[in-house]
Amino acid sequence: MPGFAAPAYEAGGVSHPSIVMPVPSRITWSFPLPRHGLLRTRAALVPVAAGTSPAPARFRIGISDHRIYEGLTDRLVTHHDGWVDFAVDLSAYAGWQWSLFYRPDRVTWNVVLAADAGGAGAAVVAWAAPEIVTDANSAREYAARRQRLHAARSD
Repeated sequence: MPGFAAPAYEAGGVSHPSIVMPVPSRITWSFPLPRHGLLRTRAALVPVAAGTSPAPARFRIGISDHRIYEGLTDRLVTHHDGWVDFAVDLSAYAGWQWSLFYRPDRVTWNVVLAADAGGAGAAVVAWAAPEIVTDANSAREYAARRQRLHAARSD
């Protein structure tokens, strides 16, 4: 598999909309984050050829503000048993903080899903349906903030 694909991928008998990508690689999304945000996704190893066992891979989730990168989770997956669940708390990267200099609500964050080789052989991985969830109040506040930012950029 030479590049990225976005099929429904089945692992362990369960199918999810997925991003299938070669190893090593990463995918990055840039946006402000809601308060109390939680990134949820699943990941799986993908066999390179039919009838073969997939190669191990290291799954990493991180965040960056264009200055520094912080690793939030790092997990080596060595066997193909289905989906591995990931949940990462993003609350430290949104909301108001007691600081003159650190204003997370004003930062466009880069959320990074990455995979590296975890052993010998070519590896391919699938990330399933990544999503950021939050509570209802934080979602309303986030939508209002995004609307204000969009209006300010239009002026």
